[in-house]
Amino acid sequence: MTENKDLKTIKILLIFFFILQIAFWYKTENIKPKLGLLPKIPNKYLIKALSFGDEEFFFRTQAYKIQNAGDTFGRFSALKDYNYKDLYQWFVILDSLDSKSDYVPSLAAYYYSQTQRKSDTRYIVDYLEQHADKDPEAKWWWYYQATNIANHILKDQDKALEISYKLKDIKADIPLAARQLSAIIRKARGEDCEAIMLIQEIAEDYEKSGENRKLTDEQLSFMQYFIKRRLDSLKVKNFDVSKCFKK
Repeated sequence: MTENKDLKTIKILLIFFFILQIAFWYKTENIKPKLGLLPKIPNKYLIKALSFGDEEFFFRTQAYKIQNAGDTFGRFSALKDYNYKDLYQWFVILDSLDSKSDYVPSLAAYYYSQTQRKSDTRYIVDYLEQHADKDPEAKWWWYYQATNIANHILKDQDKALEISYKLKDIKADIPLAARQLSAIIRKARGEDCEAIMLIQEIAEDYEKSGENRKLTDEQLSFMQYFIKRRLDSLKVKNFDVSKCFKK
């Protein structure tokens, strides 16, 4: 008799705690932890302390965190929800640990530049330009990416043109298409004469450099075609095309 009574008590307690669990879940199901998207920005002293003398390892772990920031604990965060000012600061911090790596600029140019809030890409453009400024001849590709993001996503042709001139003036042997970006942007702005002058300047620079940087027939054909189209456009406007050529 006593055993049956104890068993009945256990069953009642189990049912009670089961109901209590359901009630607790019902009241708390919509309570979510407040998780930030980006890690807190550390100061230089904290970086020194956390790196334990191995800044390269710290760079890699933090860069990985920035890559996956906002997509942890079952979350999937839209890029427009990130604070791009903080993101820019993280890029700068990571560059201070390893400015030679292309990991962070790749992350900035190919991933974070796709934000739905296009105005935020100004931080991406500024970072990529500053990253390339450290070693223009080795990092010219990030000038190229910054120019395209500024021109096509941010829609800031002035900024795009400013960076494209850095590409044009690089002394290293870079693709001709990268050097011609400034002329392409000038042409898009309707500045045909300036575009012609830039193409002419680039062609003359190649001629002076000798056999090491000789233009191919295809490249020469493109330049001639580009100049002809711009000249035709200026003639329609009754513009004195002689002003577009250096004496």
